[in-house]
Amino acid sequence: MKKQSGQGIVEYALILAMVAGIGLCLYSSNGQGGLAESIRSVFNQTAELLGKESLSVAQSSSEIIERLHDGRFGKLTDLLGDPQQKGQEIEISSDSEKGREIARKLNIQTKDGDGWYVKIHPNGHYVVTYYSAVDNKGTTFDQLKAAYNRNSGYYYNKDGEKNSKYPHTIYVDEGNYDPQGNGKTYFKTTGHVGPSADGTGMSIYPGRW
Repeated sequence: MKKQSGQGIVEYALILAMVAGIGLCLYSSNGQGGLAESIRSVFNQTAELLGKESLSVAQSSSEIIERLHDGRFGKLTDLLGDPQQKGQEIEISSDSEKGREIARKLNIQTKDGDGWYVKIHPNGHYVVTYYSAVDNKGTTFDQLKAAYNRNSGYYYNKDGEKNSKYPHTIYVDEGNYDPQGNGKTYFKTTGHVGPSADGTGMSIYPGRW
């Protein structure tokens, strides 16, 4: 009985090692076959879920700002760019496809009515802007975007080629960091609404102008 039991354990171990070896070979291969791709997908999703489980839920503005800081400078996701690579301006909103993917990867759960932006300047300067409906007389993030689309002049006036005016002040929480990730967090500071970096929508940024 003991001999048969020991033999069974060895057989199971050999089978497990063989299956793992085949899976590793398929995962490591450069082929684009359906089976290889499926196995690679399973490995990737498992790794992602395990990584997400290690991150607590970020819900408050301070937690979300800190998580978006760590997402870039702690390299928790490549969707926020490599801090060593400079020269490109990047702007991401929480309700964009990329923003939702970042939130999923970093386990961010924004409160109803709130939203955030991250902006990476060409020199590596990194700014996180968090908009809270509670701090803005109950106006939700979606309502603000709709109002901007109806009448952008209420929020932003372009005066010539160099000067711009932002007549309507909002309140935001801000994370402001240098290219190395050093910086400060400011709460309920003034902010402004204007066009997005690509000019196709709305953006929120700290400061009166």
